[in-house]
Amino acid sequence: MFSRAKNIISGKLTRFGSTYTSNGSDFKAIIAKVKNDKPISEFTLLAGNGAAITDGYAIEGQGDRFIPIKFDRPNSMGNSQYIRGYMRQVNASIDIKTYIDPSNASKDSWDKPTGTEGTNWGWVTRKTGLYVNFERIEMRPEFRPIGQVENAEYLVTIPWNVNASFTPIAECRLADKQGRNWRVLDVDDKTYLNQAYVTRVGTDAR
Repeated sequence: MFSRAKNIISGKLTRFGSTYTSNGSDFKAIIAKVKNDKPISEFTLLAGNGAAITDGYAIEGQGDRFIPIKFDRPNSMGNSQYIRGYMRQVNASIDIKTYIDPSNASKDSWDKPTGTEGTNWGWVTRKTGLYVNFERIEMRPEFRPIGQVENAEYLVTIPWNVNASFTPIAECRLADKQGRNWRVLDVDDKTYLNQAYVTRVGTDAR
């Protein structure tokens, strides 16, 4: 019975799965929205046991991009024929910036800060064109004076592979393609270890 179920799953992936890419490698998978009746960005993935999926990299295909947050992979000597993944859909592209203080920057023989050319020694772009997911945090149910509106806060899911060249930290700035800057308030690097960072950001008033 179990063997038959495995063959059915494998057959469906081969017949109906679409082609997606992870870190330059193609694989077949079925991707579905968690709840079709709600405007959410959560999706599940079903792929064959041997699918070339790299941890921490965005998955692309069929005109969409997704950020993996968790994979359930077979761990019992081939008793499973599929990988189940949980993802968030990309809905923004950002640049990540950090501030360089000239007094703390590396200096050359003329005592000039190095690595800051063209940046006025201020906010330096460390990563550019990074695909992420913005998810709105509900307004806190606090009583406020009439006319006073709380600043927007979002949870931003960032693919883990950004860590290869830069690790996001609190006080970084995220700049989206609409020209808005977001201040990073917290960074969660534990919940989705090796798959994604989750940062809490608020509007940058400066």
